[in-house]
Amino acid sequence: MKHLDKLKLYLLMLCIHTGSSKTCRIKGKTEIIADCTRIGLQDIPKYLPLNISELDLSHNNISFIRSNAFQRFVRLTVLKIDYNNLENIGTESFNGLSKLRWLSMKKNKLDISSRDVKRVFKPLIHLNHLDIRYNMDKLVIKATVEYPFFGDMSSLTTLYMDLAEISVFNSSGFELLINLRTIRFEKCYLKQMLNETLIYLPRNIITIYFHRCYSFISFVEPNFLRPLPVLRELNMFEVHIRFEDALKLLYPFAGKEMTSISFIKVVGSSAKPVFITRDMVKYLKEICVQTLVLGESEIVGYEENSLLAFKYPQCLEYVVFSGNRFSLGIENHEMELIVVAMKATNLKYFDLSYNAINFNDVTYCNIEALRNDSYRNEIYSNGCEVKSKLAEKYRSSNSNLRYSRMTEELNITVSMPANLTFFRLSHYMTSYMEYGLNFFVKNSATLRYLDLSYWKVSYFPDIYSVTPFNIKYLDLTGVSSMLFIHKSSVPIFQNIKTAIMKDTMIDETIRRNGNVFKLFPTVEKFDISYNNVLYLDDDSFSFNTRLKNLNMANNLLSAIPKAVMSLEHLHKLDIRYNRIQTIGQTFRTWLDSKSKSRKFLLLIKGNSFKCTCDTAAFIQWLFKTNVGFDQNKKRYNCTLTNGTETNTLLVYTRFHDHFGNCDSKTWLRLGIGLIVSFFGLTIFIGVIFNFRWKITYWVYRNFRKAVEKRLERKFRYDIYLTYADDRIQWVREVLLPRIENSWNMTVCLEDRDFPLGISQADAIANAVAGSRHAIFIISDIYNKKTWSQYEIERVEYEKCSNYLQKIVVIVKDANVSSILHELDNILQHLIIIDWRNDETGWDKLRMALFTEAF
Repeated sequence: MKHLDKLKLYLLMLCIHTGSSKTCRIKGKTEIIADCTRIGLQDIPKYLPLNISELDLSHNNISFIRSNAFQRFVRLTVLKIDYNNLENIGTESFNGLSKLRWLSMKKNKLDISSRDVKRVFKPLIHLNHLDIRYNMDKLVIKATVEYPFFGDMSSLTTLYMDLAEISVFNSSGFELLINLRTIRFEKCYLKQMLNETLIYLPRNIITIYFHRCYSFISFVEPNFLRPLPVLRELNMFEVHIRFEDALKLLYPFAGKEMTSISFIKVVGSSAKPVFITRDMVKYLKEICVQTLVLGESEIVGYEENSLLAFKYPQCLEYVVFSGNRFSLGIENHEMELIVVAMKATNLKYFDLSYNAINFNDVTYCNIEALRNDSYRNEIYSNGCEVKSKLAEKYRSSNSNLRYSRMTEELNITVSMPANLTFFRLSHYMTSYMEYGLNFFVKNSATLRYLDLSYWKVSYFPDIYSVTPFNIKYLDLTGVSSMLFIHKSSVPIFQNIKTAIMKDTMIDETIRRNGNVFKLFPTVEKFDISYNNVLYLDDDSFSFNTRLKNLNMANNLLSAIPKAVMSLEHLHKLDIRYNRIQTIGQTFRTWLDSKSKSRKFLLLIKGNSFKCTCDTAAFIQWLFKTNVGFDQNKKRYNCTLTNGTETNTLLVYTRFHDHFGNCDSKTWLRLGIGLIVSFFGLTIFIGVIFNFRWKITYWVYRNFRKAVEKRLERKFRYDIYLTYADDRIQWVREVLLPRIENSWNMTVCLEDRDFPLGISQADAIANAVAGSRHAIFIISDIYNKKTWSQYEIERVEYEKCSNYLQKIVVIVKDANVSSILHELDNILQHLIIIDWRNDETGWDKLRMALFTEAF
């Protein structure tokens, strides 16, 4: 009995322990991965398998790592201890990790200058990547920091760490790191960049990063980077240094080749505007550089023969000037731009986005992905902000209005670099785009990617090319689709495979009976989300026969448009965050037929689904169909008949409880409806039959009174005549004599018959109300007449009041469409006379005025 009580107590303690503790998640078969993130660990767990190859201890509360803590994990190749409270570490903590390739300890409180850390990396003889960033607390950081010994890690290729104000590298063994290629200073506290600062770094470094140097660097010596003679990539991000001093750092590389120079958010202490001079870029223009990024650095302009005066323009492949406040092709720089475009024969990517005002959250394309041809299909489908596989696997923790004037010439020839593939002009503002402006583009055959999102123009120019455009990806997000409503085709749209038209006012285009979808006959992926679309016509996608992927998310659709069913090749439809309550039987049948030939993906999250008797068939179909969905286990929020919020999974698991009485209720409602209808119809027929003569007499009497009242109305004028100034002579000398003298009709003219002393609006209203007919003399300048719109509104009002009898529109040497859209409400009542010669014109007018119309 005593043993039984002990057993019960043991089981109880085991259950309590199991219920209160969290364990690591073990994944993988060939390579075992232990995910121990966010479980509140304060020490290295001891229960892990010994054959794990990757261990992630990030986001815990580990403050100390004892010696030999990882000794039993001899197969470990990846170790992450990020985002902990790590303050101390044993000298022999990494014993046994000779196979480790990747070590990350960023975002901790580790004192890297302590004695314990000095030789802690000794066992890591095969380590390739070391990340010890964000371990310097700005409030307690020492001015002088002696870095640990790195010389034992002879295989190290990348090193990420912080940079102190005075960094001591002479005892860190950097000279032994013969394989080190990349060093990244994530947070730096430098106040001076002296010639001897980096003198102890290995000479084989080819890439160096300076990120987030928040202290103002007031003094810069030109030979700061001379200790790195083979440096190919220089990257500076959020560095508080004068832009001219940053350019001074390029002095050792004048006349050499470099892969990349990137200056983003490189501004001085007061962020003053920067004007580029020839002296500032004297070293930059002497470098043969492939990638040049000068972004968000407050550049407002540049001197002639400075920014674009490259000595080796043929070296340029990727150029980014985003986030500044200047334009390239204005004033005296147009010729420079033309010359550099002709000479930069290898330029593949050009970005002048986020101009010409300051923007927050400027985004950049992933140039590393652009260089890699294996990413091309993904870029042409999803945009240029893709992430490389390395970035996905080891994700980093980083994550005064001025307009630019465009030329006033009507026809502009633009010669693009011969190999330009990517062109980005996102968030670019201009207020001087002229109507009728034509661009003729040369060398457009290689252009594949065009981003014009949020291009702020009031007119979209006509763009032509000698050879057909072959652009695969086009982003017009934020550009009003109303700019294309009257176009039947746009040359640059003809071969597009991916078209992004988010937030382009497509709803306004639909309301005006426009169809911009026809401009993309070859599109395969179409994004029209965020457009407040309420409905689509059944033939909206009749021209998009190749469409495979359609995104209509974040609109106001109450049902899936029937136009979608005409898309034969569609295999992905995104209708998330609309107002859809159910999917009808017709569309469900179509979806099932599509899913038979290939997998069909339907994204429906965020809609206003109903779980009622009316939608029971949809709930059943949702869990039986082969169509793929976006929500795990098809768990979508829905509302019951009583207003209770639930989800489709719970409703389906208790389907009979929710919908068991639906059929009986339906028949009951049908029976009651038939009985009520029968009695109502019987009573109605009986009343009509018994009082048929009285009803007939009542209708006759009221109809007669209305007719007599209309016939008795007295008019002061026979005709209200309106015209523009360019028709005064014809009206006075030709039209009026015939109407008033020959036909004996009274005509009201604005400049002759309006009484003095009352407002113009009242005079027009009274004159139109006192006229039997109205005649419009249409000319090309009629719409420019001050009171033309008001005259049209008064004529419409009197016509709708059934007093104005006839409205005659005389078109003489003009275009009738200039006014017809203003008279859409009464278009069926218009009598339009095309006055081409006097003989037929007078006959038509006489017939219009003297033929009775009741």
